[in-house]
Order: sequence, then structure tokens, then C-alpha cells
Amino acid sequence: MARHRVPRYQTTLLPRCCRLLIGLCYLATPLLASADTANTVTTQQETQEQITVLQADIVATQIRLTEQSAARDALQDALRSTEWRISKTDTQLSDLSAERTALSAQITTLQKESTELQSQQTQLEKAMALGVRQLWLMHQGGGLRVWLGDERPDDIARHLAYYQLVLTEQKATVTRYQAGLKTLENNAIALQAAEKEALQQTDAIATLLEQLTSQQAQREQTIARLNDQLKTDQQRLAVLTQNEQNLNTLLAGLSLAAQSTPMNQTPFSEAGGALAMPVNGKPSNRFGAKRNTDIRWRGWLIPAAQGEPVSAIFDGHIIFSDWLRGQGLVIVIDHGEGWLSLYAQNHSLLRGAGDRVRKGEIIAKVGASGGGERTGLYFEIRQQGEPVDPADWIQR
Repeated sequence: MARHRVPRYQTTLLPRCCRLLIGLCYLATPLLASADTANTVTTQQETQEQITVLQADIVATQIRLTEQSAARDALQDALRSTEWRISKTDTQLSDLSAERTALSAQITTLQKESTELQSQQTQLEKAMALGVRQLWLMHQGGGLRVWLGDERPDDIARHLAYYQLVLTEQKATVTRYQAGLKTLENNAIALQAAEKEALQQTDAIATLLEQLTSQQAQREQTIARLNDQLKTDQQRLAVLTQNEQNLNTLLAGLSLAAQSTPMNQTPFSEAGGALAMPVNGKPSNRFGAKRNTDIRWRGWLIPAAQGEPVSAIFDGHIIFSDWLRGQGLVIVIDHGEGWLSLYAQNHSLLRGAGDRVRKGEIIAKVGASGGGERTGLYFEIRQQGEPVDPADWIQR
């Protein structure tokens, strides 16, 4: 069998092609590596740029959050200041209105007394005129008749005694008339002063009402700005959580500090189910019900009109009467043995820390302070700092 022989030019060509391919491979390897390296460097640069941008965003976000927090704090301070001014203005307005009512009663009394005095003076004038006429008739020709002997001595003595009696009575009438004139003058002066003071108080009330309207408008603007900053449910939840923590911290501290003894012979712990509502109304929530995803109600929110009176549910000592962030104007009463009652969101506070109060005594007025959008009273009962269901204590 004949052997197949490869042409010589083919045997020399194959190795050269192989060598060329190998050479090309060697040449391509650095080029490919260089390309991979370039891609890696580009990716790293892009990543670094993204990290830099992200870090800048984080810093900007932190600055913005800090500024927002500072702005919220400033707005809360403004809200506290405004709501305190509203409370004081409202209290002054109530006091002036009470004084104005008392002055109106005084003016009515003075006017009635003036009418009676004038009537008495008229009667005295008539009595004086009659007395003068009697004296004139008795004196008319009396002296001549005595000297001429027309009357007997006994009659003369009797007539003189009667004359003296009439003269004494007339003198007393004149004295009473003069005193009446002085009293009438004093009455007129007092009436004029009372009417002047009443007019001044009317002007003062009008000024206070104007101030109150302006202050309430400022409050509404502040609340609107605060609400603008709480645009998400998560932000609102964070604020509610912080407000709850503030309240818990306050009441826990007050519970530890409260050392007063009960004012009432019956302790608070035995008054369950017999206490009156702190304000007329029906609670809009149940104790323990969900207020938000992670927050539950620890008391009652009782809707009521602004200005409605808030009453203490039991005898005790006021241990807190101030503004608290998220709760507004707050009063806390210590009833002894670790029992506390809390009255929040008030429009104005009528009693201060250290005051003793009795069951049913008015201590505040209903409002929506602390940023509330609806007027009402937020009410809690706590024992050793822990909230308890008001339904177990309040009779409805």
C-alpha cells in the first residue's frame, strides 16, 4: 500500500501557522487583561462616585432632619408660649367678666337706693312744709293773745309745750332731710364711679377679646406649620410615641415625688365606680384600644366645647399645672396612696401647683392645647404610675 506523503510546503506551513496563532494568543492576552482592568477601574470609579453622592445625601438629610427637629422645637416653644398667653388672657377675661357682673348688680342696687332716697326726701319735704305751716299758725297772733289775757295760763302752757314738740320734730325732720341729701349725693358719686369702672372694664374686655382672637389665630398658624412637617404616618407615629414617652416620664416622676396624704377620710381606692365625669360628655375611645399601629389609648378623650368647666374627680393636691409637649396645658392631682388623675389639652388652667382641691371643684376649661385639632379633655387615672381604665372608677 502506498504511503500518503504530505507535501513539503505543507509541513513547513503548519508549524508557522501554529506559531502565528500562538503568537496572536500571547499578544491578545495582555490586551484582554488590559480591557478587564480598565472596566474594573471604571466600575470602581463609578461606585466611588455613587458612594460620594450617597454620603453627601446622607449628610444633607441629617442636616435637614436636624433643621426640621430644631424647627419643630421652635414651633413647639412658640405653641407653648401662645397657649400660655391664651390661658392667662382667658382667665383675665373671666375675672373681668365676673367683676363686670358684680358691678352691674352694684349699679342696680345703687339706682334702687337712689329712687328710695328721693322718695324719702319728698316725704320729708312735705313733712317740713306741714311743720312750718303748723308753727306759723301757732305763732300767728299768739303773743298778743297772751298779753291781752285772751287765753288761760294752763292753755298757754299746753300750747307752748305742743309748740316746742312740733319745733323739735321739725328740727329732727330737717336733720334727716339734710342727711338724706348727703346720702343721695354719696349714692350719686358711687353710682357714677361704678358706671365709669364698668365702662372701663367693658373696654378692657373688648381689648382682651381682640388679643384672644389674635392669639388663637397665631396658634392655628403654628399648628398648621407643625402639621406640614408631619407629612407621613411614620413621622406622626414618631411624634405620638415621643409625646407618650414624655407623659409617662412626667407621671412616673410625679408618682415617685407624690407623698401627700388623702384629704378625704375615704381613700381613693374605695371610690371605684362612684366618681363623676370630669367634664360633661361621652368618651370617643375605649381604654386600651389601638390609637395607632404601635400605640394604645391609656385614658379617655372626651369631646366637649371650648370653655366647658373641668372638675376634679376627687379631693387632692395639684402637683403639676403647666404646659407639656404633646399634651398642652395639663393639671395632675395627687389623691394619695399613689393615685393620680390627669387633665390635659385644656384651654386655660384655673388652679396652680400646690393648691388643694375638693371633688367637683372647677380646675380648668376645656380646649385643644398641645396641637389638638378638636376641642375636648384628655383624661387619665394612674396608680403608681401605671394607667388604669377610667370606666372602673367613673360613674356614667
